[in-house]
Amino acid sequence: MTTTLYSIIQSELIKKGLNEFVDTEGNLVLFDEEFQFMTKILTYDPDVQEIVNQLFQNVSLNDPIADTHFKKSFLYRFINRQLNRQTIEAFKLVLLSTFLTHQSFINTLYKDIELYTTQGHQSNTTGNQLTTQLTESLANTDNRQAYAQLPQSTVQLDVNSTIMESANDNTISRNKQTNNQENTSDNATTNNIEAKTYQLETLLQTSEVFEQTLDTFDKKCFLQFW
Repeated sequence: MTTTLYSIIQSELIKKGLNEFVDTEGNLVLFDEEFQFMTKILTYDPDVQEIVNQLFQNVSLNDPIADTHFKKSFLYRFINRQLNRQTIEAFKLVLLSTFLTHQSFINTLYKDIELYTTQGHQSNTTGNQLTTQLTESLANTDNRQAYAQLPQSTVQLDVNSTIMESANDNTISRNKQTNNQENTSDNATTNNIEAKTYQLETLLQTSEVFEQTLDTFDKKCFLQFW
């Protein structure tokens, strides 16, 4: 007859110096639930968690919360089941082998559990539009008027010159206007869309996947009769 997980944990807790019958002062605590090993197991306290991790050779899932949940489920499911190996070392080997074989699958299952149960999807769309408009205008205006009373008077009529000589009346005006205008606009938009559709049937199927995974550990690690 082989041992059980409960017996292994009980033995390890005794090695730690714990006693569920008598406390450190010699008082009888047999009927005090605080000192009972089963209470420690049901609360999955740090001592019990350490022992279970040692059974898995401290190999864990990626997410600590998921790792704790899976190992608690494993413990509560098989706590009173007999090991299918004669020694604890041999049991640890087959347990670790089974865990490593399904580790990636279990990680993915816990990671995407919400997507499986809600059939949800999420999309992010980001747009960035840069618009630049340059407008340039140039205007030159030259007005000049000269009047000479004498025929021999000499008048400078070069249209590119602003100087007029020998004129009784000399009126000059020049206007130059340059207009540069640049308009730049940058429009950035981000849209986050998340959609969820809750399906009870899918949720039930996900629970069955967890159950099937534990069934695999059952067949690999424990006796099939009790």
